[in-house]
Amino acid sequence: MKNKWLKKAMIILTLSCLAFSMIACKAEHVLDKVLEKTDSQKAEEDSTEKEESTESKIEVAKPELTTNLSGSVTYKKGDTAEPLTVEATSSDGGTITYQWYKSQTNTNGGGTVIEGETENTFTPSTQEEGTMYYYAVAISTIENSTNRVTSDTKEVIVTADAEAQPAEEAQGDEQPAQ
Repeated sequence: MKNKWLKKAMIILTLSCLAFSMIACKAEHVLDKVLEKTDSQKAEEDSTEKEESTESKIEVAKPELTTNLSGSVTYKKGDTAEPLTVEATSSDGGTITYQWYKSQTNTNGGGTVIEGETENTFTPSTQEEGTMYYYAVAISTIENSTNRVTSDTKEVIVTADAEAQPAEEAQGDEQPAQ
């Protein structure tokens, strides 16, 4: 935007010099200054773009889930739920972090971030009746670049009656990724 207005102003000044023959105003000199200024600004912008693109050009391998989520578990309201666990590895030395999500639909996208849940395990709440689906995103980071993988979902049903599965069965639903 600056270049556009600078060029217009310099053109107007140049034309004014030509039209009114101002003392010590040479159109050729003014035009040289305009070109010099715009060329140096363009060189600075190109340099900045190259620096930014160099920072984000590191390729990060997609993490692989070695432990994934699956299945369904039912608890009575107020029971202590078993932790859900995912585990990811990085083939290129990236640092793995996690973010857990919940959703009211059985999908591993578009869920709500569970604030503060950034470890590979998460214990769902059983304080409210209903069905909730949980999943995690494992993020591999090298410098300023990232790549991610999303786990499958785990259905957690919280009931008010005695329909709940024993906790031992609930643990057996988690399976290694294939």
